[in-house]
Amino acid sequence: MFKQFKRDLKDSEYNRARFKSFVLFAVGVVVFTLIAGFLFRQSPARRPTGRSDIASDFPEGVWFNTAEPLSLYDQLRGHVVVVLFNDFNTLADLEDITHFSELNRTFHDQPVFGLVVLAGRETATADSLVGQWQIDFPVLADPDSTAMGVFGIRALPGVLVIDATARVAARYYEDWQCIPLEAVIQDLLDQGASARSLTNEKYIPHL
Repeated sequence: MFKQFKRDLKDSEYNRARFKSFVLFAVGVVVFTLIAGFLFRQSPARRPTGRSDIASDFPEGVWFNTAEPLSLYDQLRGHVVVVLFNDFNTLADLEDITHFSELNRTFHDQPVFGLVVLAGRETATADSLVGQWQIDFPVLADPDSTAMGVFGIRALPGVLVIDATARVAARYYEDWQCIPLEAVIQDLLDQGASARSLTNEKYIPHL
């Protein structure tokens, strides 16, 4: 009888050990599943765009404040290019051009080039607005919003930042003045210097 009790006790301990191992294994599987699910939820559903996008060039059109049409792959090769898209339809847009001018002055001695795309404005109106708003940047009149479509700009105002290898680095919209653009541009300059993709001579448009 004592031997039978010992055998039953041993079997019971063995079963408890098996049950404990099973419970620990099940808990481990559940925890792993939860962690894996969390990590997968944090991963983007699609490959992010942005720096992987090769920028298209400016479409044909009428330019102001420059004697020749500008090209990302000609005059502006090796520059960090910042483009302000706006229609200058309200007085609030004056703040945009003022901030954009300050940004240009910050990098006046570096290969950073700022220009304006005047969206949805006929050529004659664009000519008047350039003088009225005292815009001293090169300006491309974009009456049919062709340039907006080419560069994937969805709303106004919009700011497009292109790195020294003609890749789209960023797109910003209404709150672009809240973005630390100086830091973004400086980072692109540092990357361009490391990759030796920056031009040695900043392009100055001829008038």
